[in-house]
Amino acid sequence: MNKKLRAINMQKNIHLENNTPALFNKKSQKRISKPLTYIKSDTGMTRHFTPAAQEWFNSIYTYNHNYIKGLPSADKSLISLLKSYFNAIINPKLLIAKTKPTNIKRRYKRIRKLKSTSLRIRRKSTKRVFVGKGELKHTSNKIILTFYVYSTEGMVLSYAFKYLSQGLFLPWNKFKETVYWTPRKKKIIIRNRVYNMYEFLNLRHHYYWYMKGIISLITKVNKYLTLVNKYYKHLNKLVKKNVLTEKEKYVLFNDKVKSFSPVTYPTFSDYKNNTRTYYKREWLKYLHLLMLYKLKFTKNYLSKLNVLVNNIYKKKVVFNIVNLKKMHLNSDIFTQAVALKLRNKNNKLYRVLKYSLRKIKIIPVNRNAERQMRKPNSREYLVNMIRNNIISDMFINNNATGSLTDLIGRFYNRTRWNDYKHGQVKRNHITHRVVDPLKYFITKRLKHMKLRGIRVEAKGRLTRRASAARSVFKMRYKGGLKNIVSSFRGWSAIMLRGVVKSNAQYSVISSKNTNGAYGVKGWISSK
Repeated sequence: MNKKLRAINMQKNIHLENNTPALFNKKSQKRISKPLTYIKSDTGMTRHFTPAAQEWFNSIYTYNHNYIKGLPSADKSLISLLKSYFNAIINPKLLIAKTKPTNIKRRYKRIRKLKSTSLRIRRKSTKRVFVGKGELKHTSNKIILTFYVYSTEGMVLSYAFKYLSQGLFLPWNKFKETVYWTPRKKKIIIRNRVYNMYEFLNLRHHYYWYMKGIISLITKVNKYLTLVNKYYKHLNKLVKKNVLTEKEKYVLFNDKVKSFSPVTYPTFSDYKNNTRTYYKREWLKYLHLLMLYKLKFTKNYLSKLNVLVNNIYKKKVVFNIVNLKKMHLNSDIFTQAVALKLRNKNNKLYRVLKYSLRKIKIIPVNRNAERQMRKPNSREYLVNMIRNNIISDMFINNNATGSLTDLIGRFYNRTRWNDYKHGQVKRNHITHRVVDPLKYFITKRLKHMKLRGIRVEAKGRLTRRASAARSVFKMRYKGGLKNIVSSFRGWSAIMLRGVVKSNAQYSVISSKNTNGAYGVKGWISSK
């Protein structure tokens, strides 16, 4: 019986296997779920990928291929528009609209004289606003435009205004004079600051300058009167020779004398008031120029620029203006300044390149120390330290796991973090400012924060002679352009566009002078 039952069951199983689909005949995969403590794979150091806007200058995704074709010409017209906007001369009447009508004409004439420099001189001047190449991020309905600005004009005006306001009205140190005698026995007086307005008026020899001014005024009047007498004698000679009649003589003489008015000599108190107005006039001059300069960065004026940019891209534009404190932080601005200096034929090429790198400070790199630096341990990364802990326990002090601040303190610097956490605030020994450990912890681990090297090249018709006989090539550099991570430490580093180093910024600018055309190349690398 047992053999018969086995045979019947075998036939049933064969029948079922033939009728069931192959999907159900396969073995189901058994998945083992493990808690967070079982994770053993440690993540390494994450690579630094720059934003797409910094890599290509245009971050865009569109289905219309024809829209991309017009971007290079649109970017060119955008940069020229930004340069002309920030270097434009604003009408000074806008500042005077709210003043009293009696003072409008005086203030308008004063500011008009300040802005009367020709356009040719302003184009060659370095006291201007340099605009770097913009980074554009395109979306479906708007464009986010980030561009860099370095304003030498604003720096000069703000320094002059601050110097006059502090030196004339609020002196911060005592006035000192030092007297030097040259080998040719010429007296030179050097002062540590400008005279305060009240100090200038209360000088011992101030009465001497008052008398000197009156004497010069009297000599001017005497010169004018002697010229009038000579003119009258000359007319009398013409009357004797019957060239002029007596009536014609008096008509000509009256026209000459009409402009003369009796001179009122100022008193000593009037002289003091005039000096006060002169000092205040100089201070107000730079105040008005600063107000005119700052108007370009206000929302009202940028809205007018926004309309022009909208017509180029047919989209809304959002401006992000980055005001740089130093010129060499952007290679495009740095090369613009060098090319502008070389337009003047009197400037020597090698001297311009040498002085352009004079004030740049670069961190020294020890190549042997960088080569011997070991690869970082993956357990030291903050991601691996907090990954196997429960999220709810990260912000609570627990003996087993520890809080998130304890983990950061262990990763950063245990003593300074604990001092900060318990209220013992540390100060920097150089600047004597309060050091925030969390802020320092974040900023120290940012990529490309320190300047590694800079290089500038100039090539073209840059001879000082008035003949374009031969092309000249000069080059100066400071530091190096190599990527420390890949060149010395041996770690993997990314390349932008497949050929461009991620730590270096490169720009080329062409210009021309009376001899011919020339080009300037600039590289800036970071660590």
